[in-house]
Amino acid sequence: MADQILWTSADGKLTNLTDMTAGYFHLGDGTTGLASPTYDMVTDQYASTDGVTVQAIRAEARTLTLGLMIRGETKAEFRDKARALVRDMRPKAGMGTLSVLNEVGESRSIGCYYAGGLEGDRSRAVNGVGLHWKFVAQFYAPDPWWLGNERTVRFGLGAPVPFFPIPPVTLSASTVQGQFALDLSEMDAPAYPVWTVTGPGSALTLANLSTGRSLTVNVILAAGESLVIDTRPNRESVRLGSGTNAMPNVVGYPDLWPLVEGVNSLSVTLTGATAATLIEGLYRPRYAGA
Repeated sequence: MADQILWTSADGKLTNLTDMTAGYFHLGDGTTGLASPTYDMVTDQYASTDGVTVQAIRAEARTLTLGLMIRGETKAEFRDKARALVRDMRPKAGMGTLSVLNEVGESRSIGCYYAGGLEGDRSRAVNGVGLHWKFVAQFYAPDPWWLGNERTVRFGLGAPVPFFPIPPVTLSASTVQGQFALDLSEMDAPAYPVWTVTGPGSALTLANLSTGRSLTVNVILAAGESLVIDTRPNRESVRLGSGTNAMPNVVGYPDLWPLVEGVNSLSVTLTGATAATLIEGLYRPRYAGA
C-alpha cells in the first residue's frame, strides 16, 4: 500500500490528497523536499588558516512541493473540488498540516503554509478537457522537522516500601527508584515534552541525567491539582492547571530541557506523593524526513 498524504487546513478540515476514489492523486513528478531539510553553516574565517571553522549548524525552514492531480466525473464536480482545495489551503487562514501515513499506521506531520502552485493553468496539456488538473503545490514549513506519533512517559510511585515513606518520595515508571531510561536513538532532532504533574506533592524536580540538565519548581499541589510544564519552543510556560503563571516558582534558571537523540536517563522527585500522584510527559519525536 502506498503512503497516504493528508492535508489538514487551519480550521481542521481533512483532505486525503491520495484518495483516488475521491478524485485526488499524488504524482511523483514535482514532489520534492520530503526527505531532509537544508542546513546553514555558521562559520568563522581566520587570516592564518585555510578554509573556515564551523561554529554551528542550523536546519533551515524548508520548502516542500507535491505533484498532485484533481479529477472530477463532471465539470461541476471538478470545479467544486478545485475551489474547495484552493479555499482549504489559503495561507491567510493560518498554518495547516501535511501528514504522511504509511502502511503500518505510522504518521509523520509537519506544520506549513501553502505558498503557491494553485494559480491555475488553462492549457489543454495540463487540464485535458477540464475534468482533471495537474499541478505542483508548494508549502513553506517554518519548523523544518517532521513530528512523529505522540508518545507518553509516566512516573508513579515505585516499588512498595514496608513503612510509610519519609519525604522526599521518589517517583518512578519502573522498579528503579527515581530513574527511567528512554531510548530515542531513532530521532533526528531534540523533542520537547509537555509535562503534567497531578498532585498531591510538592518540591518537584525533573532532570535529564544524560544531559546534566534539571528543572526544580517550588510548588505545593493538593490532591487533584495539577502543574503543566510546556518545554516546546515559542510556547514555553510553567502554569498551574487553573492557568496561573507558576514561572516565579521555578528555582533558579528555568531550564525547560528537551529529550535528545539517544538514551535519556530521566529522574523525577516529588515530596509528599501518594498513589494518586502522577507525572506524565507527552512528546512527539522529531525527524528529518517523512
